[in-house]
Amino acid sequence: MIDLKELEGQIKNVNINLRDKYDFVFKINNSEFREKINEDVGKIIKMEKFKKDEISKYKKTVGVDGSNNRSGGAFPHFIEIFQGLAKSTDGNEVYKTKVYTPTLNSIYDDKNLSQKFLATIEIETALEYIDKYDFDYLMMDGGFIRYKINCLDLFKELRECCERKNIILFGVIKDIKTNVIARSLELDESIYDREILFNRLNTGEAILIKNEINKKFIKDGMGEGFSSAFMRTSRFPGAIGVDILDTQEDYLVEICNLIYTLTPMSSRGVPLWLDIVDKDVKITDEILEMLLEEYLDRDVYERFFISERDKRSL
Repeated sequence: MIDLKELEGQIKNVNINLRDKYDFVFKINNSEFREKINEDVGKIIKMEKFKKDEISKYKKTVGVDGSNNRSGGAFPHFIEIFQGLAKSTDGNEVYKTKVYTPTLNSIYDDKNLSQKFLATIEIETALEYIDKYDFDYLMMDGGFIRYKINCLDLFKELRECCERKNIILFGVIKDIKTNVIARSLELDESIYDREILFNRLNTGEAILIKNEINKKFIKDGMGEGFSSAFMRTSRFPGAIGVDILDTQEDYLVEICNLIYTLTPMSSRGVPLWLDIVDKDVKITDEILEMLLEEYLDRDVYERFFISERDKRSL
């Protein structure tokens, strides 16, 4: 039986320790904080929602997202499905899929291929959409760093393609993991921008991060850089982020306004179109189980991809 009393004590300790660690952050005077942000991090601007006659310019905005799900047990006895979706607000869409299992891979050293495959299929989906349709704005679900880490050559191809065709490429970051503010203000660098910015910005405000303090712009020689911003786009007190190619930096304010326009005030701060794409690309447990039971021989399914836990429920 679970020991609730011991768990209660440990969770309360986590609460106390977090408050102790971040106490000075919570207590920073907001006007002083905003002054430091403007001086050392980037300019705070007020975003604007586009009017109805202005939003028609963005009727072919394309959202790209990926999804993965796996069935089975510990490495290498699992099978994983990856899916990418590029979907335009005018109704056009492109899906791409990939099935992977380490049991067919002779190289067992690389056990962390999931993130690489997911990033790759998202870029491949975006490139295929570009080949098929004309449009002006390409919105990726997430920042650009993971593409450069997991599929640099493909990302360079996407970058060059967007620059050549004058497609504005940007990535919306739902869960900020950077420490730009802590580095700039000489705070503990284990403190992330997510917690520092919580309830600091007013709804409709953005911070245009200075390129000279943005690691994404000068990232260890990993190729071309990005320009970035933080923003609060709804009544939810948290901030999100955006990356844009450094060569398209002049469009950063416009893109911030577009993201703000596409985000419902009652949401958690993410553009509605990305939520729609996320829902459509999702591979649920039910879909995955149905596919495996339908298209794998039963003995193959049980021999390779049903874990001991699954067997107990059969």
